[in-house]
Amino acid sequence: MELKKLVKISNIIGLISILLLMYWVFAFVLIEVFGLKVFREHMTGMFGLSILGILALMAGALMLNIMANLTRIAERGQEVAVASSKKLIYGVLLVFPVLAAILFGGNYQTIQQKHQLLEHSAQSLIQDNQQQVAWLADYRFAPEQFQTAKEILTLLNKQDSSFTQVSLIVPDQINGKAVLLNLSLDKMAYLGDKTQLAGKSDFLYATDLAEREYLNTAFQQQANTPRFDYANGHYVLLYPYQKDGETVGVLRLSDYQAYGKLGS
Repeated sequence: MELKKLVKISNIIGLISILLLMYWVFAFVLIEVFGLKVFREHMTGMFGLSILGILALMAGALMLNIMANLTRIAERGQEVAVASSKKLIYGVLLVFPVLAAILFGGNYQTIQQKHQLLEHSAQSLIQDNQQQVAWLADYRFAPEQFQTAKEILTLLNKQDSSFTQVSLIVPDQINGKAVLLNLSLDKMAYLGDKTQLAGKSDFLYATDLAEREYLNTAFQQQANTPRFDYANGHYVLLYPYQKDGETVGVLRLSDYQAYGKLGS
């Protein structure tokens, strides 16, 4: 009797381990394929290490079965077992959509929180640095203004830890052709080490079609609606800066995070 109980317990442990491994693989595939950011850093590490515990449970259950030397299964109650096994299968399959909903829901919550955080940061930057942002929007690439522009960008980038970089996109012209320039600290620092003076062409901003249409609408039609983009942990917020009702620049806040927001 004790042997049967031991075998039954080992079978339950083995079944649970197999199910956990299936769910783990399913969750891992969803996270990797769709670039989901759900859990915080420490929970993500625990999620990765958990597979070792699952494999250890499976190995332990297998050893118990071998040691118990189970050779036959009692026929008594077999029909009830078949009926209950169907319910078990339905329950196991139901976990997959529930798990997918949790992962996608957590990823959506992470994106929304980041969106709100970046938008709040953009508003604070403009409110707290109105003169600096206005000066930067009027920057005309004069040699004597280069250092001042660099100092302003340094100030803006170090004021808030909610993003990794902030720059200002402004409309301009090169040889009569309308272009978009991106005044960024990285570019300023790179060009500052060169002997040749920086020009407009050094700050040309390359965009895709959707972003270009948004920026053209912001500058030509004075639209002030922010634009938020997300792709595989990379977040970008475009926030129009208006002066006297006219859009003179667009703040570009970017950030990257390898983890989500849920957990601790």
